[in-house]
Amino acid sequence: MKFKFYPRESRIYDFLQFPRLLYSKEEFEKKKEDVNYQNILIEDYLSFVSKIEDRLKPFADEIGKFYVNQYLSDYDFIDLISRTTGIMGFQNEKDYLDMLLSLDEYDIRKSIVHSIMLINDEYPDDLHETMKKANEICLNYEDIISFIKELPIEAGAKWNFFLIVEEPLKHMKIYVNLMKKLLPIFNEIYTPYEKKVKDYGEYLVEFLNNNGAKGLEEITYSIVNINIFDEKEINIFISIIFSYALSIITAKTNYIAWGLRMEEAFKKMKEINENKTLERVQIFKNLGDKTRYEVLKLIAAGETSTKVIAKTLGVSSATISYHLNNLLTSKVIKMDKSNNKFGYAVDYELLKNTIEGFKKDLNFTK
Repeated sequence: MKFKFYPRESRIYDFLQFPRLLYSKEEFEKKKEDVNYQNILIEDYLSFVSKIEDRLKPFADEIGKFYVNQYLSDYDFIDLISRTTGIMGFQNEKDYLDMLLSLDEYDIRKSIVHSIMLINDEYPDDLHETMKKANEICLNYEDIISFIKELPIEAGAKWNFFLIVEEPLKHMKIYVNLMKKLLPIFNEIYTPYEKKVKDYGEYLVEFLNNNGAKGLEEITYSIVNINIFDEKEINIFISIIFSYALSIITAKTNYIAWGLRMEEAFKKMKEINENKTLERVQIFKNLGDKTRYEVLKLIAAGETSTKVIAKTLGVSSATISYHLNNLLTSKVIKMDKSNNKFGYAVDYELLKNTIEGFKKDLNFTK
């Protein structure tokens, strides 16, 4: 297994994610409420995204048609399109935007439906079946509308999708025009970090290629296990836009979007959890949230589909994703792969040790 870093694609990935920072203040305020993030995020990064948010505010109405707060929906327009089109092999941002304009109505609708089905694990064991079903839905406009109606997302985000699938070419043109207006701002912000991204990407893949499974486990504090990857070559993008995020993207070509400061964040998690008292407090705080506790119960019962968990608990998929991220950072669950799909598994050994430590702290034996 080999890791490979893609600097051009890293830049395109960040360009496509860039408008989402319009919602950064609201999202970080939400994260600050959680113990998992209080000691991890660095003030200079918060300042960085706050400045970008200010630059994006004049375009808020246009951005709101295509990007949403992550606590309202998992489905950003361009995330869905890029999962199907892929972003590998494009020379630059303009090259990718030109490709978007070449898509026809059917291509756009199919990308949206197919990507949502992938995210929701509609046919987790058969990607061909997922594509086949997406093709069938997109042949009939009423079937697309019914499909969107069933999505567990906020009404405003759902309405935007109705508008997009009704006139996909019109909305794609609006989106591309928006991104062309934002490109000079993105260039101004990204260019000073370009060498840092390149240097870190080259360092990271060299470290992982030299140290293999042990190195991946070491650098991610055991949250990511190499056994979840089947590919002979693992593609890595480095992100400055989401410096404190690690995402495994199932797309036309699978890749890991690795935040520029994730290694730093993993070290902070390790420092916190090496203090066993703090580790227990962090775990109990996670389990003290009723919804999060119900999510954990469903994972323990074998359910890993975000859509199914959201429907079972009567909340949005975005809310479930938020709780899953917190359970991951506290190490209550781990990333796993079963039946050829990514999922989660309860870390029973950690919980067992936590309970034993709790009993010892409170002198249960006496």
